[in-house]
Amino acid sequence: MRGPTNKAWEEFVVWCQAKGLKAVPANPWTVAAYARSLEPRYRPATIRKHIADLARVHEEKTRRRLARDPLVQRTLGIIERRAEQVKQDAELFEDEDFLAARKPRKRPPKRKSKSAKKPPQSATKPARPGLSAQPRLVSRRKLN
Repeated sequence: MRGPTNKAWEEFVVWCQAKGLKAVPANPWTVAAYARSLEPRYRPATIRKHIADLARVHEEKTRRRLARDPLVQRTLGIIERRAEQVKQDAELFEDEDFLAARKPRKRPPKRKSKSAKKPPQSATKPARPGLSAQPRLVSRRKLN
């Protein structure tokens, strides 16, 4: 008979295989790194549930309680604080502020100067005798 599985566990195993890590027995660092990889896709509560689900299956297989490890708990706490900080930063501004900032500003038309443009000096002045208009390429010196 096949052991207990769930979607969270299966995703964790696939992630571990892609990274070349062992899913069983999993190192707490591996679970913490997996939680960080879920951060862009899920909210912190969903990540915590994901980790609890995979930890339950892992515990049944190995008797190790990964979800209670201090490294995993600290990582989940960091993810929650980071999400809360993003939410607080978003509350600082109103949507209208961003919409006004995104409108393209009209630039005043450039004024054309009345004076004629001067040609570059190299075209008006002849090069001094002994100097060429283009620099000579210098070979690299070999160091001993």
